[in-house]
Amino acid sequence: MYTPDEVLAVQTLNGDMDAFEVLLNRHQKMVFKAAYRMMGQREEAEDIVQEVFVAVYSKISQFDPEKKFSSWLYRITLNTCISRLRAKKNTVFSPFDETAFGPADSWQSKVNPLNILEQKELNHNIWEALIQLPENYQVMLILRYQMDLCNQEIADTLGIKKDNVEVRMHRARKALRHQLTKSGMSS
Repeated sequence: MYTPDEVLAVQTLNGDMDAFEVLLNRHQKMVFKAAYRMMGQREEAEDIVQEVFVAVYSKISQFDPEKKFSSWLYRITLNTCISRLRAKKNTVFSPFDETAFGPADSWQSKVNPLNILEQKELNHNIWEALIQLPENYQVMLILRYQMDLCNQEIADTLGIKKDNVEVRMHRARKALRHQLTKSGMSS
């Protein structure tokens, strides 16, 4: 049984531009968030969103409707970001900032400003350590902790087995912990 995304993808393959527009509207925010988290720059993320949906439209014939559309879309997004990062070795990363996606939740306004400052500093230190890691570890950690994907979703996105995700995630966490310790932070 196909989910609505897979049905829309098949309709797009059959030339239905309205179906493609629904897919675009349904996933545009997710693609932007993923690109922003990978690139750390709003303008770059906006460019990637356009690039991703052009790629989706041109590669829709490669989509397997037996698989999850969102995993296929994540993979295209991830590959587009990685290609950009490789082409731009000196990319300046900035930590992910939730405020880029709208007003803060009401609970945030009740939080102690000192706690917010400490959290920002911690996030900055973690991000600085993360960008020192090899690309494959960065990808694993971003998919898990910023994009909130489970092991199976990461496996589907990267086209690897779930067991490989667990091993790579363990190694990525270990490398991050080592990097944080090396930079003077305790984990």
